[in-house]
Formats: sequence, structure tokens, C-alpha cells
Amino acid sequence: MKNKSAFTMIELVFVIVILGILSSLAMGRMDRDLKQEASETILSHIRLAQQLALRDNKHRSDNSPNWQRAYWQIDFDCIASSCRYIVGSDKDLNTSIDKTESAIDPTDGKYLWNYGTTGIDMSNKVLLKNKFGIHAITLSGGCENNNSIAFDYLGRPQLDISKATNSFSSYMDNDCNLTFTMSIDGKDDNFTITIESETGHSFIVGQEDS
Repeated sequence: MKNKSAFTMIELVFVIVILGILSSLAMGRMDRDLKQEASETILSHIRLAQQLALRDNKHRSDNSPNWQRAYWQIDFDCIASSCRYIVGSDKDLNTSIDKTESAIDPTDGKYLWNYGTTGIDMSNKVLLKNKFGIHAITLSGGCENNNSIAFDYLGRPQLDISKATNSFSSYMDNDCNLTFTMSIDGKDDNFTITIESETGHSFIVGQEDS
């Protein structure tokens, strides 16, 4: 008679414990990866707004006193924990950015613009709650009480440009800190991106070389 090999109860318990440990490690890695992806995505789009501004002097030939309102900007918005942002330029100076005035994501060719409905030509990356679980954004430091940061043709950050005139009075005086709160496993987590006031240089806090 041939001997039959089979798992004992102890071996089964051991396997289950090992699988549980591996699963928890994988989930932790996934959480960290999503947080890193979110921070890098937002940082890249802040830098995109600045790069577009550096290549696009918004001074107008018609000498409109409101020309600074057309600076390239990134605008954040949270309504009922649904957070999103757009990157664009108010070219027609009507105080809002239309889809056709928004920037194109160089990685997929889609508009960095969205108001809750995703079209085939609009990026889903800007829908922060749906994409990354981000449900709150806090702006502090030099950009407190603002929800948008714009850049002039020298890359310097500007605030409240919807009211800007020809006075060059919208420069950001102190560094801006943007803190994003995300919830993946029911526990709030966050990361912060800083935009420096003098140069507009932006980085992930704790990853200054990012």
C-alpha cells in the first residue's frame, strides 16, 4: 500500500498565516504606491502650469488692464469631499477656464479639466477623490485662503489673479503648502507639496529632490 501525503492541520494553519502576512504587506505597499502616484501626478501638473507660463508671455497687444488674469494656473476645488483640479489659462478673461482653455496632459493627450463628468478627451487624473481617494485639500502659508496658484512669464507664483490688474500686485509673498488628505483603508493619510514664493520651485515635502 502506497503512503499518501497530505497537509496536517498545523501545516494548513501555517500556510494561512503566511498568506495573511504576505497579503498585508502587499496592501501596505499598494497604499504607499498610490500615495506616491498621487503626489507625483499633482506635482507634475503644477510644474506643467509653470512651464507653460514660462513659454507664454500673457501681455496683450490690446493693452487690456486685466491681462494678468490670463496667467497659466492650477485651480483646486473640493465640494462635499469631491476634490478635483484643472490646469489652464483664462484666455478670454471671463473669470473661468473652459475645457478648450485648459492644458493638455503630455502623457496621454487629454485635457486637464473636469467638472465631474469624464469625457473621452478629459483626463481622469484630475478627479482626485475618484482616482486617489483624496477628499480634502488645505492651502496654507503664502497661499492660505486661496484655491488657485498661477505663474507669470518668469515662473513666479501669483495669487487671486481673477481680480488682477496691471499693478503686478498678485505676487505670492511666502512659500505655499498644499496638503492633500487621502483615505484608502479608512485611515486618513496625507502628503504636502510646497511651492516656493521666489522661484515657483515645487517639491514633495520629505522628497525635496523630487
